[in-house]
Amino acid sequence: MNNRLVSWLVYLLLLPLSFIYKTAVWLRNRLYDSGLLMSYSFRIPVISIGNITVGGTGKTPHTEYLIDILQQNFNVAVLSRGYKRQSKGFLYVEVDDSATKTGDEPLQIKRKYPAVVVAVDADRVHGIRQLQTDYLDLDLILLDDAFQHRRVTPSLNIVLIDYNRPVGNDSMLPAGRLRDCLSSLYRADIIVITKCPANILPDEKQKHADRLKKYNKPVYFSRFETGETYPLSDSGKSSFDSSKLLAVSGIANPAVFFEELKTQYPEADIEAIAFADHHIFSEEDIRCILKKADSHTIVTTEKDSVRLIAYFHRTNKQIPDNIFCLPIKVKIDDSDSFNTNITNHVRKNKENSGLYQN
Repeated sequence: MNNRLVSWLVYLLLLPLSFIYKTAVWLRNRLYDSGLLMSYSFRIPVISIGNITVGGTGKTPHTEYLIDILQQNFNVAVLSRGYKRQSKGFLYVEVDDSATKTGDEPLQIKRKYPAVVVAVDADRVHGIRQLQTDYLDLDLILLDDAFQHRRVTPSLNIVLIDYNRPVGNDSMLPAGRLRDCLSSLYRADIIVITKCPANILPDEKQKHADRLKKYNKPVYFSRFETGETYPLSDSGKSSFDSSKLLAVSGIANPAVFFEELKTQYPEADIEAIAFADHHIFSEEDIRCILKKADSHTIVTTEKDSVRLIAYFHRTNKQIPDNIFCLPIKVKIDDSDSFNTNITNHVRKNKENSGLYQN
């Protein structure tokens, strides 16, 4: 029996579970839409960055993009649930925290923007209230991965869709990748098609925009651009040798990272090790990585670098000089329009903080 047939049979077996899951999600959304389940709105601008699929669409890099365009004129805070953290409740993220305490993505943001307030709380309503209590001059809050958190009604919903994985023909979990109904896109205010190729043609953009036309939302296109690699060690002895690279990742879609390395270093001999998304590195993992690296230079993602550093700090071991991070930044086509829309929204909705219920 070939792999394609096995995949098709597994898909058919999972469809009944997908139907049950879709029904539950649809019913939950209707209860919130009708007001039978309570949702909270805030006078302060609250911008949600989310998606309707499992897997990486680039929520954290796009959150960082928003910080870049807003922090000069507004007091910004970021609130995340802190996925896979070992702590509980509301917690402010500090630069010297560990990823196991805060979650890797909030810590990545805090280390990149130390002046920005970053907090984690699974209860977003409580988290927003706490931020407003502690920071009276706060102008807006960015919610990382909160589109399905219906207890909060954001003032602006930004939904990200992976260019390489259009949602139109996908199925709900577990048969497919959708974690929310396609009809939820009507709740979006802005849709961003992410991870676009640098040379995307206008016809391709139009094809993706046409798939989303019925939702009547502004559609933007973004891509990742890499920066200069930097060492995780602060020993001052690191020297980047691109001839032999070992790519290490624990992200939702590592293929994009691996392909970017091939583009950046076409002459390099590249090997790859992929772990599950948000993987917490163990002693055995590190031993395996360092053994496989041998004469290679290890290159990892920003999110993985936070967890790698956490391992070395946790074990009081020196970070090897041959581990480097490849940072990424988001570039948005028609950025003037996008930036203006975001900035105008914050200016229009910025008032004294206060809470009322829908």
